[in-house]
Amino acid sequence: MPRIRHRQSAIRSRQYGFTLVELVTVFVIIGVLGFLLLPRFAHNEATGPAQADQLGRVLRHAQALAMGQGRSLTFAVISPTSYAITDGATPIRDPAGELQSYILQNGISILSGPSVKFDSLGRPKSGTALIETPQAWVLSSGPTVALEPVTGFVSTMP
Repeated sequence: MPRIRHRQSAIRSRQYGFTLVELVTVFVIIGVLGFLLLPRFAHNEATGPAQADQLGRVLRHAQALAMGQGRSLTFAVISPTSYAITDGATPIRDPAGELQSYILQNGISILSGPSVKFDSLGRPKSGTALIETPQAWVLSSGPTVALEPVTGFVSTMP
């Protein structure tokens, strides 16, 4: 009988915890799954809606820079795939020294949309006159960025 008790206690002591092989196997499986699934959750700034949001932010930034610097600045569509904040001719640098020139990625382009000037009060203008109708920039991926007259309010629509 003493041998039976000894075997039972030996079996019980093995039931607590995991073996090193089991732990390594679980970590390898978690690592492989993480490696395969991580790209699906990565934020991709090159999507159409993200680039439309960026275009909207650049419009608001151009307006804020014009008001902050007390001068007229232009949001200029340079080509179907690029735009910039200019002083009328060349892209400017913001107070942090960053060049205000942008390029659309992943084959996305601006299908339509004007260049717009912001006066020192942040009002959108076309030439010398205030804009009286909403302006819109349509991207090839579908989203539209709209600029309201007088206030310069910017909105993005999917």
